[in-house]
Amino acid sequence: MAGIGFRLRRMLDQESYLATIQAYLFAALISTGPWLITILVLGLISIMQPVTFPFTAFDIFRLTIIYVYAFSLIVFGIIQMPLTRYLADLLYTHDLRMYLPTYLGALIVVGVVQFTIGGTAVFAFTEWSFTYAAHALILYVVVSFIWVAMIFITTARDYYSISVAFLVGGAVSLGGSYWLGSGSSMEGYLIGYTLGQVVIFLLLTVRLASEFRSEHPISFEFLRYLKRYPTLVIVGFTYNLAIWVDKMLFWFSPVGRQVDGFLHACALYDVPMFVAFLTIVPSMSLFLIRIETSFYKSYIGFYGAIVGKSNLPTIRKQKEDMIDTIKLSILRLLKLQGTIALVSILVVPYLIDLLPLTWLQMNILRVGILGAFLHVLFLLLSILLMYLEFRQEVMWLTFVFLFGNLIATRVTLNLGIAFYGYGYLVACFLALAAGVWVLEYRIRDLEYTVFVQQPVH
Repeated sequence: MAGIGFRLRRMLDQESYLATIQAYLFAALISTGPWLITILVLGLISIMQPVTFPFTAFDIFRLTIIYVYAFSLIVFGIIQMPLTRYLADLLYTHDLRMYLPTYLGALIVVGVVQFTIGGTAVFAFTEWSFTYAAHALILYVVVSFIWVAMIFITTARDYYSISVAFLVGGAVSLGGSYWLGSGSSMEGYLIGYTLGQVVIFLLLTVRLASEFRSEHPISFEFLRYLKRYPTLVIVGFTYNLAIWVDKMLFWFSPVGRQVDGFLHACALYDVPMFVAFLTIVPSMSLFLIRIETSFYKSYIGFYGAIVGKSNLPTIRKQKEDMIDTIKLSILRLLKLQGTIALVSILVVPYLIDLLPLTWLQMNILRVGILGAFLHVLFLLLSILLMYLEFRQEVMWLTFVFLFGNLIATRVTLNLGIAFYGYGYLVACFLALAAGVWVLEYRIRDLEYTVFVQQPVH
């Protein structure tokens, strides 16, 4: 997201509090828009729902949305990283005319795959009414389209329109759900929410179509990158699965419960973990505006020195500058997220009455906040390693995250409620520790590694 990050960073040059606040709010919406809007909308809907509305019916509606986001993201992960790499190569060659054709091609591929998977799930494995099942399928496909759009908007110039798209769509989801569901209609809630997500997708598509005009036909060239970079396919799928695997274990464990058909939930674990994830929003904004943009400049300087055949002292000087930038980036993230985590953990007991939590969930929330702290650091290291072309190393790191979360969460489930959340924390710690070791090891002889990878002319 360095492209849009540079544009947001110019707002900070105005050196005013208002501009700084605006920049970080825009960054929060752009980096975490779908997830942030969904949590806020669901929270507000649950507060505004009529007291006569059946609790189980609202649970089905809420879980439908959670499952839509979880499984659409996991499946989309298969194509997420190869598509991102393809767009990065287009940007490197300044071939922006292929952006819109590629966007349309990606929508077709993702639409066909997700329609098949989602249609099978809602019509074959549920007893929902046709109206509810059809709109659940529409939401599943539309959310998948939004994941596609999220990749393309990273190079867009108009961050204002992109932010407005999320705000307007969120407002439509909230208002539509409340209005259409006011008659105790589960279908009405889902239709209203889906309408808002359609608005987000359409507004993002209009923005992309107006900025990346092209007369080229629809392109499916990005599919070649699935075969060309198999490690990216694995990374995208494994990482997204790792994020959700601990929740899934709790859903289908003895402490979880079956709500409807294949919809299972564990509110004891889900709610505090979702709240814990809110604490990383400021760090995601910082990463978009400052960390990635700073690293990108030093990264370009280092690789430019090698490609430009500079002398060895110059190359090593650029490498040291890049290492200093990495250290500064990690330090910034440690300070910000560490402070947020510490303050959040300390104030949780005083906010327990305001949050949708019980005292039993307080310890899970605190552990989840620590896990999110380590998670965002692991994400930073993974992105830095991807920039440096260490794709295979990142693939193994995502395996550590996935299987660490799977095994540790299974163990903590057997140990009892006092240990809930520690599985995720342990997995994040192991992945982060491994990531630090890999980055430190690989960066020692980075100039040699990059040099021998250059094509011989």
